[in-house]
Amino acid sequence: MKRLFILFFSLISISGFSNKFEDSVWISPDSYYISKGKITTLLNQSHYSNWIAGGVNNVSLTLLLDYDFNLKKGDLEWINRLDGAYGLVKNQDESIKKNEDRLEVYSLLALKNKGRWSYSALFNLKSQWSNGYEYTLNQSGVQDRNLTTKFLSPAYTQIGVGMFYKKDDNFWFNYALLSARYIRVNSIFTENLLDGENYFGVEKGKMGRFEAGGIISAYFKKEIMKNIILENKLNLFQNYLEDPLNIDVDYTFSLEMSINKYFSTNLLIQILYDDNALPEIQLKEVFGVSFNINF
Repeated sequence: MKRLFILFFSLISISGFSNKFEDSVWISPDSYYISKGKITTLLNQSHYSNWIAGGVNNVSLTLLLDYDFNLKKGDLEWINRLDGAYGLVKNQDESIKKNEDRLEVYSLLALKNKGRWSYSALFNLKSQWSNGYEYTLNQSGVQDRNLTTKFLSPAYTQIGVGMFYKKDDNFWFNYALLSARYIRVNSIFTENLLDGENYFGVEKGKMGRFEAGGIISAYFKKEIMKNIILENKLNLFQNYLEDPLNIDVDYTFSLEMSINKYFSTNLLIQILYDDNALPEIQLKEVFGVSFNINF
């Protein structure tokens, strides 16, 4: 029975559990608030026994959080989004490691101008929940770990004013022509830097880096086929003070395909480019099958 139980979880390589919650209150056609979100738990387990092709036993657990709160009163609209993720993985004969860590808060205040256009002010914070490490093997073959990041180190804070266009809740974009970004880091990562080195763009002995520029943020969601929902999130930043043609990119593509009332398949692709962190394109892909309970 025990072997059958292990085999069952080996065949199901990725499974999950998701809770959705939504609350809407309409005061009038022009005044309302909408609160909605989803908490998803993904479990990935692989087991190999006498498997000639090879493989490493492993188990991973990932928690995902998406929460939106929107408030509208007359010509004033307030859009808020919280996006979080945290995951751990345990490979055979290795210690537990982090394989996912994301924290983002996005808030936009819009005052209607004409038609679908509004004046806007935004606030955005991006960071992580816990410490990050780089793992290496020493001369004795023992795995060492070196601290590379911490909570709010780095932390990207952005504010800006500009214009906001909204067709509906599924398509909008904002252009903050006048904006500022501050990259905050812990001093333990910069105090021992060599001359000419930097940590996420922050120079030796400093705890932050200020940038002034423009921000473009956009959101698009569409049901492209029955029970198949596509979602796109884009954030671009142009630094007016240094290398204005070098644009930082943060793009997330997600696809949710509902199998039935309880099961769905999810695909997420994230592309990052920030030469302060790494002068190369960063790519992340997550694919999973989740079990859903709505309430």
